[in-house]
Amino acid sequence: MSWDDVRELLRIDDVRVWLLIGLCILLVFTIQAVETSVEGFWPHQRRPARLAPGARAIHGIWASVAMLLLPGMLLGVLNLAVLLWRDIPRTETHVLGGLLVGFAWLLFVGVSVNALGLGRFMGQVGPVGPAAMTAVLVVGDILLLIALMEIMPSWQTVRDALPIPG
Repeated sequence: MSWDDVRELLRIDDVRVWLLIGLCILLVFTIQAVETSVEGFWPHQRRPARLAPGARAIHGIWASVAMLLLPGMLLGVLNLAVLLWRDIPRTETHVLGGLLVGFAWLLFVGVSVNALGLGRFMGQVGPVGPAAMTAVLVVGDILLLIALMEIMPSWQTVRDALPIPG
């Protein structure tokens, strides 16, 4: 097998392959960031009773942002995988849903690590900031789910493509 055959088989010149690899890596790190953000990094931070009542409300909304972020990223990975597998072009639904989830991911990471003072800013905004991010993620997740349903082949086609004996 020559290098050109490997390159054609893996389609490494397709940008979508590299985007898929990057999304999978980001998904792994985001799972850890979600756990740290929701439960706290240190054990003494894991006690919500120590938080002020207003902070407890924001903590709950922030947990919903974190929990909506993971399905959005997973839907993005699934959409890209199906687009690559079936070798079909992306739609505007893919682009808009991906942009919304990507924007929410950037804000989530920025707030979690307090980049550019976003964590302090989100604390000053109150529950409106996390609620707005939740709305953006709900719309992005729904768009990516709709886009996946449009391009998803039948279950028999998926079963036939999997290398499962029997």
